[in-house]
Amino acid sequence: RINEITVYSKTSKGSFYYYFPKGKEQVCIESLKAYSIKLSFKYWELFEKSNTLEGGLRNIIEYSKTEIEKSQYNNSSLLINISQEIDSNYKEIQMVCKDLFKLIINTIESFFLKYYIKNWKQSSRVFVLKLKGAIVLSKACETTIFLTDLSKEYSEFK
Repeated sequence: RINEITVYSKTSKGSFYYYFPKGKEQVCIESLKAYSIKLSFKYWELFEKSNTLEGGLRNIIEYSKTEIEKSQYNNSSLLINISQEIDSNYKEIQMVCKDLFKLIINTIESFFLKYYIKNWKQSSRVFVLKLKGAIVLSKACETTIFLTDLSKEYSEFK
């Protein structure tokens, strides 16, 4: 795999190990960090495009749906990957994934808090669990009906 990375990036192995002395594990960690921060910012952007909590959550669901469809059900969601890697055998990856998952959870929690939802913490975590479940089912069944159903659920959110 390192050969693939160096060929694709047009760098030498020496340069690769200069920037990533720990090799594949470090590349994995840095990639997870970069994409988690990017996802968190994307969620913020999608949420801010709406003037309601429900609209912001639907934007996030629709974004997830679009990403799965674009990948033709081949790629999973970063949200799913991070939550799965929390059980990794590599302690460093495990710790980083826990922190990154907290980042995404905190981003979603802030949306609920912004709208003074009484049980904001619990409500936001339920949303994340439902989103994860809908993404997993969508990929496994190669249909986004689960995300569509979730979007409908949040159009009636109180």
